[in-house]
Amino acid sequence: MKRFLIFLILAVLATAPAFVLRVTGARPGPLVDVAVFGSAILAAGFMLSWGAEAAEKRVSQGLILAAVALVTVLPEYAVDLYYAFQAGKAPNSPYVHYAAANMTGANRLLVGIAWPLMVFLHWAHARRRAIELATINVVEVGFLLLASLYAFLIVLKNRIDLVDTLLLVGLFAAYLWVTARTPKVASEAAEDDDPGPAAVLGTLRPSRQWAWTAGLTAVAAVVILACAEPFAESIIAAGRLLNFDEFLLIQWLAPLASEAPAVVIAVLFVLSNRPEGGLTAMVSDKINSGLYWWACCRWP
Repeated sequence: MKRFLIFLILAVLATAPAFVLRVTGARPGPLVDVAVFGSAILAAGFMLSWGAEAAEKRVSQGLILAAVALVTVLPEYAVDLYYAFQAGKAPNSPYVHYAAANMTGANRLLVGIAWPLMVFLHWAHARRRAIELATINVVEVGFLLLASLYAFLIVLKNRIDLVDTLLLVGLFAAYLWVTARTPKVASEAAEDDDPGPAAVLGTLRPSRQWAWTAGLTAVAAVVILACAEPFAESIIAAGRLLNFDEFLLIQWLAPLASEAPAVVIAVLFVLSNRPEGGLTAMVSDKINSGLYWWACCRWP
């Protein structure tokens, strides 16, 4: 428990400066704001993930990996929703492009860097050149294929509407429904070497474990909601200050804070001899990204 409390204290300390700036309304400068609010969102992402991971021993493995992927990208959704909401209020504003920049940047980070990173770390750690996925992983891969194929239709239409939103959210709901009915598969590595602070939470009584999970989720949600707007705006201001293209800055910088928890958790899975869990979490991350399009439906 001591190790978990140390991590928790560090996470809380990382959010403290953001709360001070948010409450006082002070803004030291765009660059400082990006660092402060970005660090808070990053810390909140980790707090969200710890409780979800700890439930893996009690819930279907596929479902909990999907849940881990969902909660760890909530910071990305918060920033995207802010940009999309602003775009809906001003259709001709650059916020439309900002929302697209954050989403495409997150995709680039996950697919272009995180997925290959899983394989490289698995090779460096276990000297194996590939991550062997179990037959059960056909669920994640199958739903990802369906979402990818539907994305081509959206591109051909050159727009996204409420029907697309309902279909994509329905696809994700079907994915959760299927994974919830997947038998729990526990490996020896999973029982003896859970990744990160979640291992400590997993040793607690169920009542205390769920209480910690609820508390971490509540605190993280408050942090994300409080920091999403100033973080999103500070990135734009920093781009203007540095005379750097705002679209590119959002595309590369925002996902580092919003996606880092998901990537780190996946890395911990690989380093704890559970590479299939890490890669499955990354695939689940991309599946639940379909929920992002709900925000886009605010666009005219």
